[in-house]
Amino acid sequence: MKDLLFKHIQQKFQSFLDGREEPDHSKADSLTSAIKEALLKKTAVHIIFSDTSFTGDIIKYDTDRQQIIVKNFAKNVTRIIRIPDIQKVSFVPSTVKTAQKNRFKKE
Repeated sequence: MKDLLFKHIQQKFQSFLDGREEPDHSKADSLTSAIKEALLKKTAVHIIFSDTSFTGDIIKYDTDRQQIIVKNFAKNVTRIIRIPDIQKVSFVPSTVKTAQKNRFKKE
């Protein structure tokens, strides 16, 4: 058991020294699970991606093209965001969504 663990650690260390990195699937899995949860609950999201951010409702999640379509609260701006570009997805509280909708109604 110790030999197996030691060999595994040694391989990881050697690949680190050689400059080879294994892809981190945990980030992609957490992003896709957050996107799916937002779709199921119809919750608004704040998405940080490629040096910018966008807040709104996810309209569609296209798994084949690896992208999502998001509309802002006023429903006048639509954004197509590629999943690999996304750095963080966080849920927007319903109070913020309500306040934003009321703000856009007045303008």
